[in-house]
Parts: sequence; C-alpha cells; structure tokens
Amino acid sequence: MTTIAYKDGVLVANSRSYAGSKMPLGRKSKIHRLADGSLFGCSSSKVGQPEKFRRLVEEFGVEHTFEKEVLAQAIVIKPNGDVFYFNDEDAFSGPIETDCLAIGSGEEYAIGAMLHGATAQEAIVIAAECDVWTGGELETLILNDN
Repeated sequence: MTTIAYKDGVLVANSRSYAGSKMPLGRKSKIHRLADGSLFGCSSSKVGQPEKFRRLVEEFGVEHTFEKEVLAQAIVIKPNGDVFYFNDEDAFSGPIETDCLAIGSGEEYAIGAMLHGATAQEAIVIAAECDVWTGGELETLILNDN
C-alpha cells in the first residue's frame, strides 16, 4: 500500500510501488494535481484502482456518488483548502475541518507524528520507519503552487 499525509497545505506520499501484497516493483506517483487545482492522493491494495479512481474524481468531482464501492482510500484538497476524505465507500465525506489527515497502511503513524508537531514530510519518514508497506522517495505537492 502506501502512506499519504496532508498538513498545512502540503500533500506528501511515499513512492514505493507494490503489486498487491507482493514485493516492491519500483517507483510510482500516488499524489496528483487535478485540472481544477485540487490535490488528490489515493491508496489501495487493489492494483490499478488509484489510477481508475483518479480519473473518476477528475471527471465527476467529490460531490458525486459512485455506482459501486471503490476499494481505496483517498484525500482531495480543493484549491480553497476544503478537505475531502474517502474510505472504501461510494462517496466522499467533507469538507472536513482538520489540521492534518493521513491515509494508507501507515496512516496511524503519520497522524500521530503530525499531531506531535511533525510536518507532512516528516510524518511520511516516520511512517516508513514503522510500516513495511511505506518506503521509497517522497513526493510533495503544495496547494496553490501551480
């Protein structure tokens, strides 16, 4: 899986790629800037699901109810700072008022780190030390940094 963390307008993810529960395959981008300027991050143990879900969110937005459950966790941060959360359902929750948010296999480590003062980048480093599914180089996107 992966760990993706958001705090203070910064979205960060690890880049290690897996094929389901198999050994690492290489490097993969897990966070993206959508056409409207929103930040999107997605984690799933189902191969190909994050890419498919990104296309759906890009086309229909966070207000859309999807026809069937999507097996993924996702975060969308709108350009105005509104945060939306998705977890294995058919719709996003939000906007959510929060200082920080994390998803993925190392989310508990990342949230704990951020609640104790870590940046989103530092939180992913800490998650990678504790979670076997988190690793590789960090990727960072900054809200409104087009």
